[in-house]
Amino acid sequence: MAETGLRERKKAATKAALGTATLRLAIAKGGIELVTADEIAAEAGVSTRTFHNYFPNKEAAFLHDFHEMTTAFVEGVRERAAHQPIWDALRDAAIDLRINERMDLGEIKCREQLVHASPSLIKEQSGQFMDLFTEVLGLVADATGTRPDDMYPRLLLGAALVAMKTANEHWITDPGAQTLGEVIAASFAVFERGVTQPPPAA
Repeated sequence: MAETGLRERKKAATKAALGTATLRLAIAKGGIELVTADEIAAEAGVSTRTFHNYFPNKEAAFLHDFHEMTTAFVEGVRERAAHQPIWDALRDAAIDLRINERMDLGEIKCREQLVHASPSLIKEQSGQFMDLFTEVLGLVADATGTRPDDMYPRLLLGAALVAMKTANEHWITDPGAQTLGEVIAASFAVFERGVTQPPPAA
């Protein structure tokens, strides 16, 4: 059992190293299209064959952190939904991701710029996002006694994801004013109050 755990940790470390190498090279070269699998493998200190054993393509390697965060978000929602209202579970699972602690702010900005400039990265990220949406939608539907094809769970999850995205973008523009967790909480609170209602005057 201990040997199995060690093997899994080594695999996770290798995968993370390949993801980091891909991001670093893409930033240095100015685009994922300018990076090769051979270069990524060399940067991470493994063979090209090892790279292909872990990732189907360089886009997936570039978005390894995104995939890890979406996986953590799904598991966070699943665990919290067992004892929290689903809206609170979505909010707190988003806060628990601590994206600002996982990556340097400069890397976050560079990664977003590279994704927006690359059709292949947009396609890969969109596919991962749809997998996330489908899985969490099932959790939201179960928690609210609805079906995944009903409007309500889709609107609820959509609102939560918009709140997360908006909070992250807002925090990036002014990271010193509040913590990312505080901005996420404030973003969810806007939906709770009602988006048709303007905030109270300062």
